[in-house]
Amino acid sequence: MARLALIADIHANYEALVGVVRDVERNAIDKVVCLGDLVGYGPDPHKCIDLAFDVCHALVMGNHDEALIKGPSHGLAMNLRAKNSLEITRSLLTERHLHLLGSLRAETEVEGVAITHGLFGPRKYDYLYDAEAAARAFNCFKQRFGAVGHTHIPSVFTAPVVRPVFPDQVESKPVGGSTLLLLEEDRRVLMNPGSVGQPRDRDPNASWAILDTGDMTLEVRRVSYDTDTTMAKIKKLGLPDFHAERLKVGG
Repeated sequence: MARLALIADIHANYEALVGVVRDVERNAIDKVVCLGDLVGYGPDPHKCIDLAFDVCHALVMGNHDEALIKGPSHGLAMNLRAKNSLEITRSLLTERHLHLLGSLRAETEVEGVAITHGLFGPRKYDYLYDAEAAARAFNCFKQRFGAVGHTHIPSVFTAPVVRPVFPDQVESKPVGGSTLLLLEEDRRVLMNPGSVGQPRDRDPNASWAILDTGDMTLEVRRVSYDTDTTMAKIKKLGLPDFHAERLKVGG
C-alpha cells in the first residue's frame, strides 16, 4: 500500500513545478511519479528536467519529450505553435538533458500502478476523454490502478475488475477544483491528475493528485503560482504568446 504523488504535463513551467513540489513536501508521500511531458510550451525545460529527475521515483516519456528527442521528421502530430516551441526548447538543453529525456520509457509500473503518458495500448498518444477511450485503455493494462496525463484535465474513470471492458461498463467520476474521491473496492481505476504546467480545465492553478492505494482515495490538489513570471519568460524567449496567455485562464 502506498501514497503516490501523481504529476503530469509540466511543460517547462518551473514556477508551477516548484509550487507543486512544495505542496508534495507538505504531505505524507511515499513516491512521486511523473506521467510525462517535461518539456514543450514553457520557458524552463532544463530546470524542470533537473528538478523532476531529482524528486521523482519514476518518470515516463510524453509526446513532447519524444518529439524533442526524435526530431521534427518523426511525424508526431503537433500544431505549428507546439513545433516552434520545441525548436526553441532544443536550443536550451544540454546533451545531458537530452540523454535524460531519451532514457525514459513509454510505460512502467510503480507500487502496482500502471503508468503511461497518453493511453495504454497501441495508440499511445490518444486522449482519455470518454468512456470509449477508457474502455480501450482498461483492456490494455492488467493492474488495479492506471494513471495517465496528456489531456491536461483531471479525470477519473472506473470499470469492472473482469476484462474485457466495454464502454457502457465505464463510469466517469466528477473532478473539479480540489477534490477528494473515495474509490470503489470492487472496480478498477484509471485516473489523470491534470497538468502541472498548463491546465486546460479553466482553472489556472497547477494540478496534481495523491493516490492512496491503502485508503482507496484519490485527492486532486490545486496550487497557485506566479503565472506572471512564467508568462514574462515565455514572451522574452520568443515562444508563442498563446502559450503565455492561456496560463492566465487555465485553457
